[in-house]
Amino acid sequence: MKIFGKHVFPRQIVLFSSGLLFLAATTYDVHRSIKNNQTPPSKEQLQALEDYIKSVRRPP
Repeated sequence: MKIFGKHVFPRQIVLFSSGLLFLAATTYDVHRSIKNNQTPPSKEQLQALEDYIKSVRRPP
Protein backbone atom coordinates (compact mmCIF):
# COMPACT_ATOMS: atom_id res chain seq x y z
CA MET A 1 0.00 0.00 0.00
CA LYS A 2 1.34 3.45 -0.85
CA ILE A 3 0.70 6.53 1.27
CA PHE A 4 2.28 9.85 0.22
CA GLY A 5 4.35 7.94 -2.34
CA LYS A 6 5.96 5.61 0.21
CA HIS A 7 5.26 1.93 0.67
CA VAL A 8 3.56 1.30 4.03
CA PHE A 9 2.79 -2.10 5.51
CA PRO A 10 -0.61 -2.72 7.14
CA ARG A 11 1.17 -3.60 10.40
CA GLN A 12 2.65 -0.09 10.47
CA ILE A 13 -0.81 1.42 10.07
CA VAL A 14 -2.16 -0.69 12.91
CA LEU A 15 0.77 0.24 15.15
CA PHE A 16 0.40 3.95 14.40
CA SER A 17 -3.38 3.80 14.96
CA SER A 18 -3.03 2.01 18.30
CA GLY A 19 -0.41 4.54 19.44
CA LEU A 20 -2.71 7.40 18.47
CA LEU A 21 -5.61 5.76 20.32
CA PHE A 22 -3.45 5.31 23.43
CA LEU A 23 -2.38 8.97 23.32
CA ALA A 24 -5.97 10.14 22.92
CA ALA A 25 -7.24 7.96 25.79
CA THR A 26 -4.43 9.11 28.09
CA THR A 27 -5.05 12.78 27.23
CA TYR A 28 -8.79 12.37 27.85
CA ASP A 29 -8.15 10.69 31.21
CA VAL A 30 -5.75 13.44 32.35
CA HIS A 31 -8.19 16.20 31.42
CA ARG A 32 -11.06 14.34 33.10
CA SER A 33 -9.02 13.99 36.29
CA ILE A 34 -8.11 17.68 36.27
CA LYS A 35 -11.76 18.65 35.75
CA ASN A 36 -12.92 16.39 38.60
CA ASN A 37 -10.31 17.80 40.98
CA GLN A 38 -11.36 21.41 40.43
CA THR A 39 -14.36 21.11 42.74
CA PRO A 40 -13.59 20.78 46.45
CA PRO A 41 -14.90 17.71 48.30
CA SER A 42 -18.24 18.01 50.06
CA LYS A 43 -18.69 17.66 53.82
CA GLU A 44 -20.18 14.20 53.32
CA GLN A 45 -17.17 13.09 51.29
CA LEU A 46 -14.75 14.40 53.91
CA GLN A 47 -16.70 12.66 56.67
CA ALA A 48 -16.73 9.39 54.73
CA LEU A 49 -12.96 9.67 54.22
CA GLU A 50 -12.35 10.32 57.92
CA ASP A 51 -14.58 7.36 58.85
CA TYR A 52 -12.67 5.12 56.46
CA ILE A 53 -9.30 6.24 57.82
CA LYS A 54 -10.49 5.57 61.38
CA SER A 55 -11.74 2.09 60.42
CA VAL A 56 -8.46 1.15 58.73
CA ARG A 57 -6.17 2.55 61.42
CA ARG A 58 -4.87 -0.02 63.88
CA PRO A 59 -5.66 0.48 67.54
CA PRO A 60 -2.59 1.52 69.61
